[in-house]
Amino acid sequence: MNVSHVVLTDKPGDGLLLKRNKGRPTNEEQKKMDCPKETRVKINEMRKRLGYKKGTEIVLMVSISTDEMARQVHMFPECWFLDCSSNTNREKRDLFLLVVKTATGKCVPGNITFIPSGEKWVFQCIYADIFILLFGENTISRNRLAITDEDAAEFFPFDNVIRTMVIYSGANHMLCTFHAIWKPFKERIFPTLPKKNGRLTKDGERMGKSFIKNIYSYELIL
Repeated sequence: MNVSHVVLTDKPGDGLLLKRNKGRPTNEEQKKMDCPKETRVKINEMRKRLGYKKGTEIVLMVSISTDEMARQVHMFPECWFLDCSSNTNREKRDLFLLVVKTATGKCVPGNITFIPSGEKWVFQCIYADIFILLFGENTISRNRLAITDEDAAEFFPFDNVIRTMVIYSGANHMLCTFHAIWKPFKERIFPTLPKKNGRLTKDGERMGKSFIKNIYSYELIL
């Protein structure tokens, strides 16, 4: 099983470097990244905390896709589900997942990225650089919808690439059903519905069901 991967490293003197392929990448297989001052401060703090020797090159992020995962992304690029899964590895690093939906309605992973933190610059790097290196501009340009949760660090960078990068110009961004409908419903609508002894009355149930039905009808129209 072949695995394609992109690695983001921090090398003193060179800064942040994106590398693809195994072994010693050529100059064409490396890309120097801009490093905001606040990001540099945090990386230096991490170096000091972990006791790295001066001049040591460290890996910050690893993004991988097997041949089968990449094939699914190339076949079904129209809709992406993007989210993080925490505490799933020994280092307690978050995993950022790209999941696509097949023609039969089955959801399959297309990419897994070990990320150093949940900050905006991390996701900006994934959308604007790593995905393009892994899947190519043609596949990326065919995306039409990306679904995320309400984490601003995840969705603001995606909104940014839609506005600033031609290959993302055909894409749209939406929140998942839980964060777009159910969570606001529970927090804002449910407390206002008629209740008796802590339970919804018949009128409360009718009003709640009507609200959800109208929201889903509106989604289908869109």
